[in-house]
Amino acid sequence: MIGFILAPLSTYCLRVHQGYNLYNVGFSAGLLGTLLVALLRSFGYSPESQLVWTEVSPSSVIIYLYALFSALLLLGLYLCDWKLEPYRRLYRHSGRLMSDFVLMDGMPVVLMNIGILGIFGTSYVLGVNGPLNGPTIGGIFTIAGFAAFGKHIKNTVPIIAGVFVGSLVKVWDINSPAILLAALFGTSLAPISGQFGWVAGMVAGFLHSSLVLSIGSFHGGLNLYNNGFSAGLVALILVPLIESIEGEKKNASH
Repeated sequence: MIGFILAPLSTYCLRVHQGYNLYNVGFSAGLLGTLLVALLRSFGYSPESQLVWTEVSPSSVIIYLYALFSALLLLGLYLCDWKLEPYRRLYRHSGRLMSDFVLMDGMPVVLMNIGILGIFGTSYVLGVNGPLNGPTIGGIFTIAGFAAFGKHIKNTVPIIAGVFVGSLVKVWDINSPAILLAALFGTSLAPISGQFGWVAGMVAGFLHSSLVLSIGSFHGGLNLYNNGFSAGLVALILVPLIESIEGEKKNASH
């Protein structure tokens, strides 16, 4: 039943956030999950979320990830005759849905992008003293996967930077489970920085790191793409505000 409802709902939700949330189905699932959990609670059933989190980073996993992403990067460079210029042209895309980088720029460029983002994601987790466990590796591979569909280093870094800055002034640590995942999966908002600049991207990441910690209670943990749900709400609120400000600036200049 959920699968049947989710298909038309996700199509409609794409219009709600205008393509600025790459995890559109996660946003749709969050809305549907919120409704279903409300129904369950009204009949006396209250699902409770739980955290299962490993604190280790096996050296074999570190070696594997770096070897995999380095191999993809080198393969892409080889297919591009060892030139970085085709990759730099990827920056002209905001990443807003729908952005099929394979169709737009070719597989060699996408292979380079996967390698670069994979190395960056792995290095970020290790750099903030976070563990390479199931959730964080999932986050790294999600970033790498969307390197073919909206993400590149230029529009991804501002989002993570916003989450990082948030950890400096808020009440949680950057390597706490929820915030570490917010940095990785919050890159769903990459099209905002790609379209409106790095400042807007940092603001989006900053807001996302707060909202994602509260939004889980709405769906009771039944939506695995909690960050996609949160990112959709951030885009829904932030994008109209940015467009309004930019519109006022254009009117003033005229």
